Order: sequence, then structure tokens, then C-alpha cells
Amino acid sequence: MQKQESSRLTFHDKHVCRHPCFNNYDFYSAIIHLPVAAESNITFRENLRTGLYLQDYCVEGSNTLLSAKEAIDCFGKVRKSLPNLSVVAIAGPKEALADFDTVKQVFLGIRQLHPEMILCLSTNGLMLPVYANHLISIGVNSICVTMHTLHPETGAQIYDHITYMGHHYAGAEGANILLQNQMAGISYLTSLGMAVRINIPVMKDINEDEVEEIIKFAKEYGCKFTNVYNANAREKENGLEAYQSGCLSEKRSEYEAIMPQSYFCKPCNAATVETLNTRFSFELSKLKEIEPPKLNKGKKSLRFAVCSQNGTLIDQHFATTTRLYIYEYVDDTVTFLEVRSVAFYSYSEKEDKHVEKLYRLIKIIEDCNCVICMRMGACPISALKEKRIDTYITYNLIEDGIKEAVCRLYEGRRFL
Repeated sequence: MQKQESSRLTFHDKHVCRHPCFNNYDFYSAIIHLPVAAESNITFRENLRTGLYLQDYCVEGSNTLLSAKEAIDCFGKVRKSLPNLSVVAIAGPKEALADFDTVKQVFLGIRQLHPEMILCLSTNGLMLPVYANHLISIGVNSICVTMHTLHPETGAQIYDHITYMGHHYAGAEGANILLQNQMAGISYLTSLGMAVRINIPVMKDINEDEVEEIIKFAKEYGCKFTNVYNANAREKENGLEAYQSGCLSEKRSEYEAIMPQSYFCKPCNAATVETLNTRFSFELSKLKEIEPPKLNKGKKSLRFAVCSQNGTLIDQHFATTTRLYIYEYVDDTVTFLEVRSVAFYSYSEKEDKHVEKLYRLIKIIEDCNCVICMRMGACPISALKEKRIDTYITYNLIEDGIKEAVCRLYEGRRFL
């Protein structure tokens, strides 16, 4: 499989920067997952399907299933309500590439109506070699592939059987077919510049010792990110909580030395609209209740301390910033007030060792209602909360980030 460098810009550089699952700092862009895939091609072992690991690859738990036409109509309704919607994804409720005709209809319909949208697909990878060129031809920009293992023996503990080309293959034989197809499909797509991320569900006593090996494989095969999460704690490991969860957070930091990690991305669900730190599950019958966000003028006077390098972007970690830009929000108008110089309080991740410095920093912004920054650890979030100062994490232009924070924190709205 020869790499075709001329295709690389088509898929990665021009689009993935607007896909929050491939960008740890984009808390603004929204994704819609359309539930259209009705078929499965992998069956898990009974003890996993009835136990802690009931979650399917990306999608278990959704009762919504749309036809191709309903999915396109659904997207249109949400698009009118959410100007920040940038990604259309298909992740279930079963396996997307086991129901490719429907997936193709949806993506082609949306691409024709809205060519600016990023198209993303989540898959177990069994059918990737079969449909790789089809995905490219219909304009899919990114792929998320779920991999549990690189060893057929481990796969035999996870999968009861696979269904491939009309035949059932059980145990290690089936797991090996899946693995070989995953490797071939990923290699081919990355050679053409497709942005690929590997999702790695960690299963205690099954594949937990193989995670680093999978990450090294992902790097070798040209993937952009890996997303490591606990397979048996998905609902508790969503969004920001996932990054701050002790052991997993430390592991992700270790894996970062190998290749970029997704810190805030939630495992996909088949019928949701979401950003990195919010999620809304929808039903087709209730879509009319989604309204465009409107800020209530005349009701809020708020002051923000913004972490920024040059007063344009919200692009600084709270622990290492040396200046805070102070803004006031009144009647939907954002006004710059001043710059306040501060001493960074921590170089390291062990921010709790620098509590005295932290409280001196907070003293400087006690008149503010909220701190907005690109990153912040659990310790300063807790300390600011004690002082009744809110926090908001985003990567955005300052004025847009402030309005986004007002909308979500003070207007009771979850999406912009």
C-alpha cells in the first residue's frame, strides 16, 4: 500500500482541526451522532454481554433508529439550531460498516446539502478493507476504530464470533480475521491521509496490559490520536471527569510520550449532540424542542479573568499563565478592562503542592465571577469554587469564549 502524499491535505489539515475528537482544546464545536446502523457483525462473549462490559463498540444504550431520510431531516433541524455544529458522525446503534448502504445515503445526502460539514464514522474495523475506497469517495474525513487487542488469543476472550462475508468465525480464528482487517484498513486509510483515531476500551484482567502496545501500533500505522477509556465505567468517565480520574489520567500522561491522547472525548453514543464537555441525547419526536440559543439581554453583569498569551485567543493553562485579561460582560456586550500580571504557581502536574501560590493568584481576581482558560487542574478548580469563582475551559477567541461561557454557565443552556 503506497502512500499518496498529494491526498493528505484533503483529509487531515483542512478538516480535522474543526473536529473536537481530534483536538483536545476545542470545547466549542459540536458533533451530532445519527443512529442509522441497524446491523452487527461481531458478537461478544456471553459473560461480557451480561456483565460489566455490556457496552458495544460505541453505541449500546440507544433505542433510537432512523432511516436515511429521517437522519438527514434530523441533521437539518439540529443544524438550524446549532451554528457551532461542525461534525456529522455515525456510530451505531450497531456497526456502521455492516449497514453501509444506509450510511452512504446519509453521508452523501448531507455532503450535497452542506459540503462544509466534517463526516466521521466509528467502526470496529472488520469491513474497513472492503469499504475504505468507498469512504474516501463519499468524502468521509475521519475514522475512529475500536481495538481491544493485537492478539487473537485475547480476542477469543472478548468475541464469541464474527460474521464476515456470510460466514461465522469463532474464537481466535474470528479474532485474527478482525485484527488483520483492522490493520489492513487502518494502514490503507492513513497512507492516503485519512485522519484515524484508535479507541481502546480497557478491560480489567483481559487487555489492560496490552494498551501501550496498541498505542505503539497506532503510532506506527500513522494514526493521529488514541482514546483510552475504562470499558466498564463509561458513564462515569465522560468528558472532563475522565481526564481528572486518578489512575487513568496518569496513564494518559504516560501514553502522551508515545503519541497524542484524547483527554476529554466521551465514547460515542448513537443518538447524541455533544461537545467535549456536554452531551444531549435526543429523540426524533423531541427535536422541535431544541431552540437556537439566545442570551437574555439586560440581566447579566459579569466579570471574567481570561488566560491568554496576547489578548486574542484563550490559549493558556491557568497554572502557567503570567497575565490575566479582565473583561466585563453586560447586555451581550464584551468590554476589555485591563491586564493583570500574575506569577505562575506551578510548572508541574502536582499542583496541590503549590496551594499558597495558588491562593495568592486567586486573591488578584477575587472581583471576577469566572476564570476562562484552555486547561486547569482539579486543585485550582476546587480552590476557585471555594471563593465562589466559576471556571470555564475552552479554546476560542476571547469574545466568543466569554459569550459561550455566559450561555452555558449563567443562562442555563448547554449548547451554543
